[in-house]
Amino acid sequence: MNRLATNSIIDELRRLHDHGQSGVLSLMGAGGERIEIFFREGFVEAASSNLDKRRLGDYLLQTGVVQPAELNVTQTQSQRDRILFGEAVVRRKLLPQAEVAASVRRQALELLEYVVKNSFDVVSFTNSLRSFYLPAHISFPHILLEICRATASTLEPGPDSCVVLTEDADLSVFPWDPMELSVLAELKVPASFARLLSSTGLQAAKLKRVLAVLDRLGVIDLLKVSEASMLAPSQDGALTTASEFVFEHLIPVVTNAVLDEKLAVARTHFSFTSEQFKSLKVQIGQASAAVPLKVLTVSSPDPQDGKSFVSANLAFSFAMDPGRRVIIVDCDLRKPSLQNYLGVSSDPGLLQYVTDGSTNPYCYVRRIENLYFLTAGGVATNPIEVLSMNKVRQLIERLKRDFDTVILDSPPYSPIADARIVTALSDGLLIVLRRGKTSYSSTDLAFKSIDRNKLLGVVFNDVQPILANSDANLGYYSYDTKKQISSTRSKNYLEP
Repeated sequence: MNRLATNSIIDELRRLHDHGQSGVLSLMGAGGERIEIFFREGFVEAASSNLDKRRLGDYLLQTGVVQPAELNVTQTQSQRDRILFGEAVVRRKLLPQAEVAASVRRQALELLEYVVKNSFDVVSFTNSLRSFYLPAHISFPHILLEICRATASTLEPGPDSCVVLTEDADLSVFPWDPMELSVLAELKVPASFARLLSSTGLQAAKLKRVLAVLDRLGVIDLLKVSEASMLAPSQDGALTTASEFVFEHLIPVVTNAVLDEKLAVARTHFSFTSEQFKSLKVQIGQASAAVPLKVLTVSSPDPQDGKSFVSANLAFSFAMDPGRRVIIVDCDLRKPSLQNYLGVSSDPGLLQYVTDGSTNPYCYVRRIENLYFLTAGGVATNPIEVLSMNKVRQLIERLKRDFDTVILDSPPYSPIADARIVTALSDGLLIVLRRGKTSYSSTDLAFKSIDRNKLLGVVFNDVQPILANSDANLGYYSYDTKKQISSTRSKNYLEP
């Protein structure tokens, strides 16, 4: 066994997290290297240093989207306007909030790994409270997992050994990656290396690496085969649950999401827009009383009509219902946007699942509070072929068994065929039309190609309050076919 050795830095990080401390931890390394870690209630919010190539701007340059000259101008603007550098990057629209937040987290984690590897000394901790535009909000278990990933080698149990979860392992606090999840799900009972190779579908080298990480964390035990056979069959360790949804306590909970301000349901529960989405949810529930509607597709005739805005808000609205398990899947493999609304990384997601062999689909699912989600995972070069795969159809069927509501954020109907493929996987379809934006021709084409038997109605986006409560001036929006029509407003700062 190769458990992570005790370390003064790790011990201090654990103490600050356990006691919910807020302040600045100053660390000193060889040659005058200095790093400061900023805490808020036990979570790491940011990190800064005097090290070359480890400033936030350096991480933004590594995206390949931002150029050095742009960063220099942005730095000048942030100093002139007295705002944080990350905020200036977003204001100048160099990168969306989610990508800047990801760079902030990456910088903080890599600096933490650096101080542990290079045995920095703790200089001081000063109690204070500082606010950041895009806080990293990294928990101690997340730090510990990243350090173990960076320092683990390989582990291969011998032919007379088995691997099993430790009885007291709390697995829910770690942001596992898909490979780690696929292994953890198999360790409810002792498993040999050969069996893990077969059940996870991982290559031997990758499996050895994952086992080494789990070993360093101390969440697995190695047993002799004779010892493993003596364990009671009912001993399910840390994964014991009354639900058949075995990944419920493993799916990573995102603690540092930067929710877009347009997600009114998640941010302001009692706003006009929130109430409109709650009303839409009720109307869908009424329609579902006659015909079960577990899988809903949300699409639009044109891009930029707000279908992802509607999908995300509707998903959060459903997730507010006690006991309802909701998942949203980004099926727009040409221009995905769910990750931007949720403020998370684009992968792992749908693309990784369909291309990763036999790995369980729940290895690619993440969660924000009560809402589960599966991002697109990036842009596909062959989206129609991907969406037409049997594996995607099987994924939706499996999600229908384990979730009460499945929302598919579909590509628009014009000018591509992707939306028809996604709609065929669902029980009902909502079409989003945006006031003053959706074209007449695209709307006509969309309504000629959709399955009218699945059409639940139209969601009017960017509608003035007076229109949201009347039947006046509907114009070409009146494709109601005697079905339910709802309106939602996204004006000014909520405009998608």
